Amino acid sequence: QWHKLPAAMVGSELRFATDEGAVLVHQPHRQDAQRSRVHCTVSGAAFDLWRLSAAPPGGGRTAGLVSLEALEAVQREADFAQRAGRHPNIVRCHGVLVQNEGAVHSKLLLCEPCVFDLATHTASSSSLPSREVSDLGQELAFGLGHLHNLGILYGGFDASGIFRGHDGLWKLRDFCRAALLPVAASEWRARSHARPQEAPPEARGSTDDALKPEADVWMLGSFLSSLVSGLPQGTGALAIAPQQLVDAAVARLCLLLQWLMAEAPEERPCAGEAAALLGALTFTPPQEILAEMPLREQRRVCSMAVAAARQRAVDLAVAQPSDIADIAELPLERLRVLGEEINQILDNCGMDVAFRPDNAPELEAQADQAVPTPCAGFRQKPADIADASTNASGMSDELSESKLASPSKSAPKKADSTDLLGLT
Repeated sequence: QWHKLPAAMVGSELRFATDEGAVLVHQPHRQDAQRSRVHCTVSGAAFDLWRLSAAPPGGGRTAGLVSLEALEAVQREADFAQRAGRHPNIVRCHGVLVQNEGAVHSKLLLCEPCVFDLATHTASSSSLPSREVSDLGQELAFGLGHLHNLGILYGGFDASGIFRGHDGLWKLRDFCRAALLPVAASEWRARSHARPQEAPPEARGSTDDALKPEADVWMLGSFLSSLVSGLPQGTGALAIAPQQLVDAAVARLCLLLQWLMAEAPEERPCAGEAAALLGALTFTPPQEILAEMPLREQRRVCSMAVAAARQRAVDLAVAQPSDIADIAELPLERLRVLGEEINQILDNCGMDVAFRPDNAPELEAQADQAVPTPCAGFRQKPADIADASTNASGMSDELSESKLASPSKSAPKKADSTDLLGLT
């Protein structure tokens, strides 16, 4: 939606005070353009000129007053754009200028030039490849981590507010939903106008709890899920079709997105950890992704993986009538023999044969204990798996000396084992 203007289509000069000194650019002839490409009259450097406007009802074509809420929204967005400062994954705002034309109040933001937005990039395809989604998610998570260090909640994602810079990196630009941390849930709902399914669990309903940085992590997971599934934002990672999990890369990404969208904020990784996990996703076995999660998230994510495999088995049984009457009742071992595709889904989601803890009560009792290495794979003793709990930041707590001195022992296996997921 930006317009590259030739030298003839200019008005008066605009002078911006920036960290590098004064920058003079020609004012675009079109005053209603939200984004215009301009150049410094001295150095010739290119910039994107963004216009944030607050107008009375009727768009300023009729007499009226601008609402206080609209003025505050423009002021707030411009302030956060400047406060964000310099970061590779944030569109840098060099300076802000106030411009009032009649009844319309505007703020002009002189920003670094960008190539295109994510909405344009995805216009020709309903979904993106999993590797591209992982790379995009990592870069956005880096940007979130920078904002959280500054005490800013980004507040929500929209494809039209994410831009690809000339350096090839994706950048956050739209600060219309941003707020200083902590922010009350009711205030965030009023700013974002998000539907309930688009809001993190702690911001739904009539709750007025203070949102933490982990709310951004949940919204990032929801946004990336929509890019993988091709469905509208808010449908969640469950919207990913079971047959997509036959692709190992998609399955690993789905496991991680489920963790980012954990019900409890303290069980989600922070933005920096999410960036690291997304960056290493290509080389990380699914068992290690599961091992990083808190125990409750392990069980929930594994349940969803098995549910996806069952759903795929039902789909295949409908297409090719089977003698199996009750697929929903089958234990994990018998579910695997229904077809190679089912087996592939379970393997891709880390549900290998070694992951069959038989002592579920003991696991529950040991859920709050820790182990020396949270990344130890799932191919270990059941009791050791159960000990792998994590704190709110996603890192394991220190192991006590007594724990090191006397490691827990797994209970002897029964001949007729009970599935940890309680699905037998």
